[in-house]
Amino acid sequence: MKKTITLLIISCIGANLVIAQPKPRRPLPPREVAEEIKKALDAGEITKEEAKEKMEEAISNIKKPESFSDKEKISPKELADKIQQAVKEGKISKDEAKKKLTALREEMEKKGDFKRPQRPTKPELSDELKESLSQIKADQKKLHESMKEKLADLGEGASKAEMREAIEAFKQENKEKFEAIKAAHESIRESMEAARPEKPERPELTADLKLKVEALKEKHKELHTARKELHEQLKDASKEEKQELIAEFKENNKAKHQEIKTQSKEIKEEIRALVETEATRTSDL
Repeated sequence: MKKTITLLIISCIGANLVIAQPKPRRPLPPREVAEEIKKALDAGEITKEEAKEKMEEAISNIKKPESFSDKEKISPKELADKIQQAVKEGKISKDEAKKKLTALREEMEKKGDFKRPQRPTKPELSDELKESLSQIKADQKKLHESMKEKLADLGEGASKAEMREAIEAFKQENKEKFEAIKAAHESIRESMEAARPEKPERPELTADLKLKVEALKEKHKELHTARKELHEQLKDASKEEKQELIAEFKENNKAKHQEIKTQSKEIKEEIRALVETEATRTSDL
């Protein structure tokens, strides 16, 4: 009898626990919106009923996770094009489009229709290479400190010409050490390149695109040469002369800089169209 009563009590307690389980909490409106509504209510600008309605409206406007219809899942490329077109027409923002494309990509990953590109694993440096790098850094530091001491011996009143002359003399005195460091660097670079995994094959650029890339490189070289010339002119120029030279350089190369910028963008878009074939790319946004 006692056993039966005990079982009944336990079963009743279990039933009560099931019944007493808390209901799922309703979503709350964004904090900023709730605070604005509260301020308006406290100021007497709206009634309690209006505040309640605004709260309900804010809750209903909370965006749910992106979901797609069966038709959209079948044709992700078409959906991605629609999303990008909506951005161009100003119907949705770039951030909204990226969220939609990310959700679409995740949906495609579940089906195995989309694979994220895997970067080749960076090879681990051997203990020997690590030791060589440490030695190079130590040698460089020692040379740098010695050079600082040589320059300090010139005194605070030393001119730029005297300092340059001292630096050149120091380089000549320590030529063998500098060359040894350079050779060690080259050796390490070759070892690292040999251990580097092969890069994935890139698609061949069209003949027209190759010509555009070469022409752009030439323009970059011209601008680089002009910058080097400016740098040389600035070395011994006064503060006022420097300002004039820089202003003149900017004015003379303004059109060239804009041309390089425009052509770079055009070439980038052409290469992207050739290389990127994935429906869910976001680089066009």
